[in-house]
Amino acid sequence: AEHCGSCRACLDACPTQAFVEPGVLDATRCISYLTIEVKGEMPAEFHEAIAKGGHVYGCDVCQEVCPWNVKFAREVEEARFEAREVIGAKDVKTLAGDMLAMSEDEFREAFRGSPMKRAKAAGLRRNAAVVLGNRGT
Repeated sequence: AEHCGSCRACLDACPTQAFVEPGVLDATRCISYLTIEVKGEMPAEFHEAIAKGGHVYGCDVCQEVCPWNVKFAREVEEARFEAREVIGAKDVKTLAGDMLAMSEDEFREAFRGSPMKRAKAAGLRRNAAVVLGNRGT
């Protein structure tokens, strides 16, 4: 069912304007795609938006502003969905620094069984460098 009506919350909130029109997402502009799926160099035109939001892995701004998601949101009840210790409640500068310093073995151990492995250690380090470099740190 169509629940959006005239709502534009996700379109207006998207840091990279990935929604080209209501109901149409240009995935190549989506921060989740850019920080998880893109291998190699990050397109420079997105560095500022990624850094501003501290997006080391993924984004979900569109999900966070969606009135339907807000209406039906619940606290996490499953321990397996809690943030891993390596991430915890760290501020973005600390998290990005930790990602840059993490060895391949530490990465594999920290994210065993996690979808974060999809980005690979090199991808997380690249994302961390983009975030820190574009924050002037």
